[in-house]
Parts: sequence; C-alpha cells; structure tokens
Amino acid sequence: MCCDNCVLSQTTADANSKRVCAYTIRMRSIPTPPDAGVIDAVRFGTDTFRYLGGIQTRYDDALQIPIPTRPPLVIVTNPTLARDLLSRPDDFGRVPARETDSLIASQGLVQSEGELWEQQRSVVAPAFSGRQVAAYADTVGRRVEALAEEWADRDDDDIDLHREMTTLTVRVATEVLLGKDIGRERAVEFHEWMAVAGEELEFGIDIATPEWLPTRVSPAFREAAANIRGLAEDMIKDRRESLANGEHTGPPDMLTILIQREDDPDVEYPENQIRDEVATFLIAGHETTALSLTYTLALLSDNSDVRDAVRTEAREVIGDGPLDHDDVDRLPATQRAYNESLRLYPPAWGVFRQANHTTDLGDYDVPDGAATIVPLWSIHRDARYFESPDTFDPSRWERRGPTSVDAYFPFSTGPHACIGRSFALSGATLALARLVADFDVDVASGALDDLRLTPTLRPREGVPATVSTPDDR
Repeated sequence: MCCDNCVLSQTTADANSKRVCAYTIRMRSIPTPPDAGVIDAVRFGTDTFRYLGGIQTRYDDALQIPIPTRPPLVIVTNPTLARDLLSRPDDFGRVPARETDSLIASQGLVQSEGELWEQQRSVVAPAFSGRQVAAYADTVGRRVEALAEEWADRDDDDIDLHREMTTLTVRVATEVLLGKDIGRERAVEFHEWMAVAGEELEFGIDIATPEWLPTRVSPAFREAAANIRGLAEDMIKDRRESLANGEHTGPPDMLTILIQREDDPDVEYPENQIRDEVATFLIAGHETTALSLTYTLALLSDNSDVRDAVRTEAREVIGDGPLDHDDVDRLPATQRAYNESLRLYPPAWGVFRQANHTTDLGDYDVPDGAATIVPLWSIHRDARYFESPDTFDPSRWERRGPTSVDAYFPFSTGPHACIGRSFALSGATLALARLVADFDVDVASGALDDLRLTPTLRPREGVPATVSTPDDR
C-alpha cells in the first residue's frame, strides 16, 4: 500500500513519474459556478473586483471557470491552499511571458523558472542583503529630504501623487541597484513609459479568448518597451566602461555583480540576460514602493486621525534631521499604516501561476495547464480573516504582526516571493514619515475608485493631490 488512505496494494505512475494511488484518484474536482463558461470568464475579465468579492464570500477554497478551447481558470480563495500552491514551483510554474511582456524582458528574475531562476536568484541575492537594505533606506532618506524641499517651494500646489512617488522611487532604485541616479527628468519619462505599459498590459477579456487568437501590440507600447530596454542597455554600457577603467569603487551593486559573474565558470547567462535583469529591476525595483506610497498617502488623506498619529510619531522620532535606516524600527505607527495600506491595496493584486501537469491542491484535482490566480485583493478583504475588512484600520496590527496572519502576504510567498520586500518596507516607512511630518497631502475624493488591473494595481489616470504645509508648521 502506498499510503494510509489507499485501498489498492499497487501504485501506478503518471506521465510525470509521480506515484498515483486510489486516494489521489478520488480527489474532488474544483467547484464551478452556476452556468459557468465563457460568459463567466468574461465577467471575471471585465468586472474583476466585483467578481472576486463575490466568489471570495461564496467559495471557501477555490473556483474553477471552464474556458472553451483552453485549460480552465482556477481562482484560489483559501489562503492555506494559496500558500501551498505558491510553495510548489515544480507543480505550479510561472505563466510564460507573452509577446508584449517579452518586448521588455523575457527571462529576468520575476519571469524565469527552474535552473535559470535558481542561478539568477543566487547571483543577485548579495545586492539585497542586510547591508544593501540599509543603503537603500539611507538613500530613500536622502532623496525624500530633497523631495520635501521641492514640495516646500510648491506650497498649495497640485500634483499627480503617483508620478511624484514614481520619480522618487525609481531614482532610489537605479542609484542603489544599478549605481546611477537617472535624474528627475528621466524618472518622469520613465513614469510615462510605465503608464503606456499599464494600458497595454491591462487585465481584461482576453482571459476568455482562444490562446491561438493573435494579439495586437500598439506602436506606443513598442516605443515604451524600446525606451526601457534602451535605458537598461545604456546603464550596462556605462558600467562596463567604468569597471574597465577602474572608476567604479565601493561595494558592488546588483549591476556590478551581474557583470562580474559573467566570468564565473559556474554561471551561464542566456543571450541578453543582463539586459533582461536590468530592465526587470528598473520596473520591479521601484513600482511596488511607488504604488504603495501613493495608496498609503491617499488613505491617510481620508483618515485624519491616523495621519495625525503618524505625524506625531514622525516628528518625535526624526524631528527636522535626516532619516536613515536606524529610524525604521522607531516608527511603529507609520509601519502599521503602511501594512494596512498593503492589505487594502496590494500593488501585486494577484499572483499568477500555471499547472505544469495534473496535480493536487488540498483535496482537489487541478488540471494540466490550468491558469491559477491567487487574488490578494479579495483574500486581504475576507471577513473570515479580518474584522471590518473594508475599513482602513492600522490598529489591527497592534494586536497581531503581519507575519502571523496566513491571509496576509502582499509580497507573495514561497520561493518566488519578492526579493525586494525589505527594501520596500524600510524605504516606504522612512518616506511616509518625512512626507507626513511636513505636509498635508490631500487626495481628491474617489481618486482610488478607478484602478487599472495590470500585473500590478495601477491608477488609471494618475492620483490628483494638493500638497500644503500644515498649520502647525
């Protein structure tokens, strides 16, 4: 017998050489909604938040949506099953890059799998070590001081908050990871390229269309993707020259590490691997922090009591002096506000995987090729796991820490969890502390009502806000 549940004395092997017993065969099919089919898939693709909210309350574990001509779509609503799924990359792999994604990068760390992913994770890991986290936080502290000076000169000025946060964080990311601040003008350009990419990569009705149906790539996106690749190539070229001339000193950043490991006999880069990694981290290195800062400041604008608490703490801890990594742990109220924003508005609103073969998930069968989604948006708002789940209430994190809540994982989980998690947590805490201490950031009502579902959760038309100096400053 192969297990305590098996009623047979013999086992067989499936196409993946996995042992299969009668207990496995008797596992349940994932439930489907009434009248499931292409119409249901279209509803999911066109009104995603409403759909996710509905199934999160009705399906305790998971839902399967049949889609004609392609494997089904599986939405996992149970956080325990979600964590199991995300911990098994051999069974549930990343979704292969589409033509549009590949125009920017096709095998960077957030796209690659298997041996290539293991190699690249090992190569870049030193760039995200404790020392580098401190350097990142210190750089945020310096950059946000400069931003505060700019805002002070623009008192009562109208801004696009998302663009301001992108400009801040992409300059920090390029300086710390790639060794060069690209400057404000180029950072604003980068924000515009990302806006074009967001429009092109928006989640929608194509979830229900046949896989063989060709997709159109807009000229605007091709240009934006070419600009991102071009920036990556320029930074690589400059670094190669500075290394060759002995001009680059100090601890190696991610780009230096990538170039130096080319000569390592144990490392084998596919063509354009360094460019793919740089292009990937030009985006991934800043986007989560930019979006989460935007959403946190917007939520604080609507919750003056929480903003006052963060402001009081920030002024007591940092005063008028510069911020650095040592200040992070002295700002618990700021951290709670940020964690709560990540719960309500997780920048990575869903984690996408694909079943590499017929496999199990809990008591359920998952068909070969099934697209799977772990919807952080709806899991984070489930009343089974969070009291008053739609309410912005940072005090909930006084009672329990974020890592103790199975239903909370804004940076994903498992081996492919975000490598820059500590960067985002430390940098965002310091940026919020300084900006809230010195400014009222008043966001227009309803600014977060129209969000675009791309691989991340992005504002569709920016986030209008007014920056002013508080009366007691």
